[in-house]
Amino acid sequence: MLRGFMMRQQQGLTLIEMMIAMVIGIIISGAVITVFISNIKSSTDNMKMARLNQELRGVMTFISDEIKRAGYSSDSTNSAFNDEFNFAAGSNCLRYSYDENGDGTLDADERFGFQLNTNILRWSNNVTTTDCSDGTWQNITDTGIATITAFTITEAPIGAGTININHLNVSLTGQINLTPNIATRTITEIVRVRNEDAS
Repeated sequence: MLRGFMMRQQQGLTLIEMMIAMVIGIIISGAVITVFISNIKSSTDNMKMARLNQELRGVMTFISDEIKRAGYSSDSTNSAFNDEFNFAAGSNCLRYSYDENGDGTLDADERFGFQLNTNILRWSNNVTTTDCSDGTWQNITDTGIATITAFTITEAPIGAGTININHLNVSLTGQINLTPNIATRTITEIVRVRNEDAS
């Protein structure tokens, strides 16, 4: 009799109730894991986009600073530095010079250039041809971060008269692989060529 009384007093879950609880727990765990993985992918993509933006902005700052120096000479009567400024509208090559050492003479290592070649933006300090086919080129973009798909320069002359005030529209497009998509960013900057050519 005591044994029958104890059996009736025991409370617990049946096998079916335990299986239902396990299924609900697995569903909740799966949902939490899915949200966690989604957040990690989103954070990774955001970090890659930030690196792409930083890469493009850093390169654009370097290009802009160099263009602002174009044509400078410590000898204001020497126009040789302005004569070296050359680009074909819409091309992937810009050639320019400035008096880096301040001696007023255009030296071979004072002819600079930017060039887009096989999705890498490059810079040189000894370019002599207008098509940028010569020179010792250094990569200024990191292929591990960005693939540069476009580098264009167009001229926007402003003003008329005896002094040519030039503004260049510089555009740089890069992309990064965000599996399964590819994200692309384009930045554009208008740069004033500070050393005007008095004609």
